[in-house]
Amino acid sequence: MMKVLKESSNIVGENIENLKRLFPEIVSEGKVDFDKLKLVLGEEVNGKDEKYFFNWSGKKECFKNIQTTSKGTLTPSEKESVNWDSAENLFIEGDNLEVLKLLQKTYFNKIKMIYIDPPYNTGKDFVYKDNFHNNINAYLEQTGQSNGDGVKLTTNPETNGRYHSDWISMIYPRLFIARNFLREDGVIFVSIDDHEVHNLRKIMDEIFGEENFVAQLVWENKEGGGSSDSKFFRLKHEYVLCYSKNIDVCTITGEGQEEDSSYSFEDEFVKERGRYKLIKLNSFSIQYSKSLDYEIKLPNGEKITPHENGKRGCWRWSQDKYAWGVKNKFIEFRENAEGKLWVYTKQYFKVDNNNNPITRQIPYRGVISKFSSTQATKQLEKLMGKKLFDYTKPYDFIEFLITLGSNGEDEIIMDFFAGSGSTGQAVLEINKKQSLNKKFVLIQLPEPTNDTSLARKEGYKTISDIAKERIRRVIKNLGDKKVGFKVFKLQKSNYKIWEKYEGKDEKELKKQLQLFKSPLIEGYKDISVIYECIIKEGYNLNSKIEKTTIKSNSVYKIIDGDLFFYLCLDSDIKDKTIDELKLKKEDMFICLDDSLNDSRKKNLSIQCNLKTI
Repeated sequence: MMKVLKESSNIVGENIENLKRLFPEIVSEGKVDFDKLKLVLGEEVNGKDEKYFFNWSGKKECFKNIQTTSKGTLTPSEKESVNWDSAENLFIEGDNLEVLKLLQKTYFNKIKMIYIDPPYNTGKDFVYKDNFHNNINAYLEQTGQSNGDGVKLTTNPETNGRYHSDWISMIYPRLFIARNFLREDGVIFVSIDDHEVHNLRKIMDEIFGEENFVAQLVWENKEGGGSSDSKFFRLKHEYVLCYSKNIDVCTITGEGQEEDSSYSFEDEFVKERGRYKLIKLNSFSIQYSKSLDYEIKLPNGEKITPHENGKRGCWRWSQDKYAWGVKNKFIEFRENAEGKLWVYTKQYFKVDNNNNPITRQIPYRGVISKFSSTQATKQLEKLMGKKLFDYTKPYDFIEFLITLGSNGEDEIIMDFFAGSGSTGQAVLEINKKQSLNKKFVLIQLPEPTNDTSLARKEGYKTISDIAKERIRRVIKNLGDKKVGFKVFKLQKSNYKIWEKYEGKDEKELKKQLQLFKSPLIEGYKDISVIYECIIKEGYNLNSKIEKTTIKSNSVYKIIDGDLFFYLCLDSDIKDKTIDELKLKKEDMFICLDDSLNDSRKKNLSIQCNLKTI
């Protein structure tokens, strides 16, 4: 029998397990023996004091922050969602570091593309104050959920002695954990400007590896003469850094580039193959081969050979390949310049002549000049009816990045600095245009809007409120009643978390022990505990929750694809319930620890995978 997990995944423990799989001899009693590791790796270990490495003030605390597990949970907010029962898109309101830790087990190696637009560290946009001792309490205090008032969000002025270090300590753990979410062929795009682009390159080189650097794109985001923020130049650009999880299988497809004018035809395959151009099947430039000199029967009954205008040629395709081309509609018959019916191959933009996707590397797209920040502001103002948010990203700019970084139908796109929700709109729009089913996972801090802002006057208390309403309006405008999204909010755990008591007051200790007579907090809701089990056991937040027909107890079945588990929060589980469930060894059953006596626990743990709260 095991206890349910009450915290997020332990990154340190998982890293040790990974090392143990590679080098079992270096781990002893759960600790890594670095002397043995040096022996195993030999000359590959750099033990010299003089070596190149990336360092900053606060790096030690930053790694403590990474290694600290989250003791929070995500609670559902069905009333703020759209089409809850069928929705697969997620909007999560909370501190993104805590949320990423909670989602790590569920989305490990499952995200195709991440796009983020983090604070640029301009001196007035720095609001994240991490506290590895108790991040969840710090988050609730900062956002006013623990005392109703909140804490004034801080800025990071250049006069701060740790101006760059504080920003690095904020972004580093988030990117470190985010890497675990990416599939092997996944990519990440990060928007940034001149303030921190140099440090961001170093951070991402360290986390993703220099070899997985894809590009530092320049985005000309300002119209007209540009910004006068710089003392000497009027700047019109920002940057987008792109890194892959594994450069060897990276799929920057290039599908976002426009088909040039030579691809002037389209057919029923335009969605998957793109537009096409025609190329004569016969050739006079390739070396003559008798096997490529055969007759072709045209639709009008005429027979032709590859020779044309008195020239001896041959077909570019063999007879078998030609038959394949006819069958798969890669061959087209049209009149040539002389008005004679002839045979052509269809050269598609997206696939080659074997119907395999074409991977186009896009070095010439180092400068993106098609989208502007002014355009983004107008887009959001038109949708919301009023100007509620500054510095949003154009949704079609992100849509463009999605076409580069993902090429499948059911891929997941993540944005953990969601802001006003541009990425959510981009995913919905591209799904509508291309009949796809990509899903988004958005995470946004409920950062309060300014007290005197128009957004606050219109009833939007937080930036996440604006984002949620934006996505609702996009869904309404698209007119697809099947599309929706689920809203979850970061909260304290439903489990009572033991706080260390180091005093010697026996009465105080007994009092604290009495509080833990029940393992769950007072006033908990079944659905909140169910979702906490879903998250911490690594199940998908879109898992289906069914209440079983068992009458002797209230039992839920949680289904995630082929996986499922049962959960019962009743204080006394009846024998009849266990009999009706017919649990097998591989089935997981979760219940309260005191709902079974020791004998029944032992018997049930033999019968199934029993976990108690």
